[in-house]
Amino acid sequence: MDHSADHRRVSAPEAAQYLGFSASTLAKLRISGGGPRYLKLNRRVAYDTRDLDAWLAARRRSSTSDSGLAAGLARRQRRARDAVADEREAARR
Repeated sequence: MDHSADHRRVSAPEAAQYLGFSASTLAKLRISGGGPRYLKLNRRVAYDTRDLDAWLAARRRSSTSDSGLAAGLARRQRRARDAVADEREAARR
């Protein structure tokens, strides 16, 4: 098992600090999707630093007009979730 300094598991608060977010923002990203991959270990949430780095790298831009592929995918996922929610709401009426 690789436990080198460049790869380790960190707690949710440590991951939030690593990313420069509040723990609350990171928790919201877990709920809504679009955040970094995480591990669910019983009740505990942990993050692999490689996943945090990959998530950050996917958001790298070269200019303000560069939307990036990850941003387009996230928009499509949000639209799909919204469509499902709208269908559920319509079915309740």
